Amino acid sequence: MSWLVHKFGGTSLANAASFRRVAEIVRSLRGADNVAVVVSAMGGMTDQLLALIRGAAGGEAVDGTLAALRERYLAEASALLPDDAIAPLLESLDKDLADIRSVLQALSLVRSASHRSRDLVSGFGEMWSARLLTALLKSRSSGAGEVRFVNARDILVTEPGEMGPIVIWDETRRHLARVLQPSFAGIAVITGYIAASRDGLPVTLGRNGS
Repeated sequence: MSWLVHKFGGTSLANAASFRRVAEIVRSLRGADNVAVVVSAMGGMTDQLLALIRGAAGGEAVDGTLAALRERYLAEASALLPDDAIAPLLESLDKDLADIRSVLQALSLVRSASHRSRDLVSGFGEMWSARLLTALLKSRSSGAGEVRFVNARDILVTEPGEMGPIVIWDETRRHLARVLQPSFAGIAVITGYIAASRDGLPVTLGRNGS
């Protein structure tokens, strides 16, 4: 089966109304082809996450900003989904926020931030968008086939290059065949701009300013 691939940036995923529009577009595409939907973080989310990194490295308190991120995500999820679909999203979100808090606490002690730390924390925005859109599509998925969340870090493998990360295609194709088998039929919602290095650490491939 062939694939249609569409990319939605942060301005297309700014709020609940934007997510609904994207979901309708994606559902209208599902026909004889599978659909791959690559998403950025919600509008402004990446900037907030990067600001957290800078603030923690400068010794600033971060709990208020983390709480605001959670409140924003919960508000959008609550506007889009029934209660039973929100609970697993919040469980994943709270685990992610705990991981972010641990990273930020370490940065506040050393008063500096590595590229690895920035890539790790900033990449969560894409995962939150992809999970939310996946849940929304599942709630409206009649006749659309399977809807699956795909973390690009489970597929894309990179190594450093002079111009930035270079995809190692042989390893990436093997991971892709494992995550999205040839028998898959439906919609794959995929995180954008994030990958993993050969040592398993997070890598940021690029940003669109969202």
